Amino acid sequence: MRDSPEFDWDEHNERHLALHSISPLDAEDVLSDDHILQEFQMEGGEQRWIAVGATRIGRILSVVFTIRGEAMRPITGWETDKETADLFVREWGQE
Repeated sequence: MRDSPEFDWDEHNERHLALHSISPLDAEDVLSDDHILQEFQMEGGEQRWIAVGATRIGRILSVVFTIRGEAMRPITGWETDKETADLFVREWGQE
């Protein structure tokens, strides 16, 4: 793994990700290692990105995040659909 970026965590985003069975460690794995930036959107004047990547135990997840100051702030996430997971595996050679 590369040097880990700084993350912005609080009760709100930790709880929201937990509703989707994603831990802070899962989200950090996706955002800290090889991932695909799938799409970009503006939400409330803030840029948000969707990253597709793998956790250390091999789950392939989509994680929505933004950048606030110098930190990455995970917002929400979900298990990636098969088509997107296949794209990730083709790109990075992981299963």
